[in-house]
Amino acid sequence: MYHPNELIQDIQERLNRMVQDYRTAIEKNKKLETENKSLALSLEEAIKHQETLSKRLETINQESLRDTKGLDQWKTETRKEIRGIMKEVEKCIPQVESLLENK
Repeated sequence: MYHPNELIQDIQERLNRMVQDYRTAIEKNKKLETENKSLALSLEEAIKHQETLSKRLETINQESLRDTKGLDQWKTETRKEIRGIMKEVEKCIPQVESLLENK
């Protein structure tokens, strides 16, 4: 059987360990809260940066689409102009041939 003083000392040691564990847990909690705040701020900044980059990408995509549409329109107009020039050249060929024959 244990002596009352030994029981009291055992209880006191357990309480001391519990107090130390509690203090350690509180300190660790403070560090984790600080780290959590830092990570939350970093995440907010990353989200803002991502939004900015997404807007830039969307702008670039719209400009590319506009340029592509403009390029397609330019190609169509150029083809029409070339066809018109070819028709004019075809009209002139008989005249050139007749001029060459007359020489």
